[in-house]
Amino acid sequence: MGCRNCNKAWNHHHANNMCGCEKNQCFFRFKAPCIPEMNGVTPPPPVNNARVCEIYLATDESIGNGQYLGLGTASALFPRNTVVIPENAIITGLVLNVRDNTLTAADTVTAEVVISRSCGFTDPISTGVIASVTGPNTAANPNCCGSTTANYAINKCDLLSVRIVTGDGALPFGAAVTVMYVLP
Repeated sequence: MGCRNCNKAWNHHHANNMCGCEKNQCFFRFKAPCIPEMNGVTPPPPVNNARVCEIYLATDESIGNGQYLGLGTASALFPRNTVVIPENAIITGLVLNVRDNTLTAADTVTAEVVISRSCGFTDPISTGVIASVTGPNTAANPNCCGSTTANYAINKCDLLSVRIVTGDGALPFGAAVTVMYVLP
């Protein structure tokens, strides 16, 4: 299994678990290792040698219809569940995983990237970057992951979160998303 955007295999990583392509990786808080393919979902490639970056949002708390996903948190309060964009960038994709939350064949869960250019004082802006999972999702028939590609410009200092829409009820065991973006 190789690193994304790098031709080195896992066994060629440096002692600090970084791949040789680390100069093309983003560092949200820590230096992150190169990311292998995710369950068959391959994020879009970088544009013109741009730096590929990921934002990871997840919670193990119950997340209700219309709530926002943050860094280990979830609630109806957008500003409290945001991260800040460090530079002008382009969102290239979104991956949603509803984990082991049971879904019937009639259930659909969506995740949409939303942003604020007003420091969270006004309602967030819908980006149209939406990933969906349609049931069933059960132990006998696992189907927990959905993804989408995108091309949506975001600005330095924008606040970003992901709104989860369940249609009805909540995901009692939370959810996880990865937002991919490039820094041109």
